[in-house]
Amino acid sequence: MNADKLSHYRPQLVNLRSRVGGEVNRAVEVLQEEVNANSNLSSAPVHMADVASSMVDAEVEVVHTERGILEQVTDAIARIEDGTYGVCQNCGTPISEERLKALPYTPYCVRCSRSEDAAGHSA
Repeated sequence: MNADKLSHYRPQLVNLRSRVGGEVNRAVEVLQEEVNANSNLSSAPVHMADVASSMVDAEVEVVHTERGILEQVTDAIARIEDGTYGVCQNCGTPISEERLKALPYTPYCVRCSRSEDAAGHSA
């Protein structure tokens, strides 16, 4: 990928990393508040699963998803640095511009992503 395109994606990914990181932190805070509000006041240890409500379950899922995206964004920034950004990590072909515009952190081309999804993995 040429330098002009890389100079477009790097700041976009850095901003996305900052935004998602903030969302993760906020979701964790909400989750902690919910657990604290639902926990009993005894001195017995309380496992998070014991006090989880459907809201807490939803927040846990949000944190899990957002952390996954954050990791993918961080990995994409590292690929820019090592010169492999925009190249499918599975088959080595260039990732289409349309795909990178939609998912700038994706490590896979459309074909390999579909193969991963069919195999039960996320791409």
